[in-house]
Amino acid sequence: MKVTNNSKALQGVRSKGRAVYIPPGETRDVELEGVDLEKAKRLRFLKIEGVSKAASNQDGDGPKTALEVLEMAKDQNVQFMSFKSAAKKLLGEKTPSTKDEIVAALEELATQP
Repeated sequence: MKVTNNSKALQGVRSKGRAVYIPPGETRDVELEGVDLEKAKRLRFLKIEGVSKAASNQDGDGPKTALEVLEMAKDQNVQFMSFKSAAKKLLGEKTPSTKDEIVAALEELATQP
């Protein structure tokens, strides 16, 4: 995907375990996915083009269904706190503290009519 640095300073993103630096005002092709994409999308001065809908839903921007959050639990690139945050949006203040308990609560939610 194409990443444009709209700041006045050199900026970097992580891609496949290494840093990729983008000079001010320039655009580079960078492979971003999972946690690296999630972190890069939080940087307001970067413009990221070419993000698939599946990848853009990974970072928690839009509302997720219980099944989508359960898929996050299976993805090794998704950190626990990102998963828990997405689950909390569905389960509220009574969100369990462990991954297994959260998965069980989401499975119950997913099966409710």
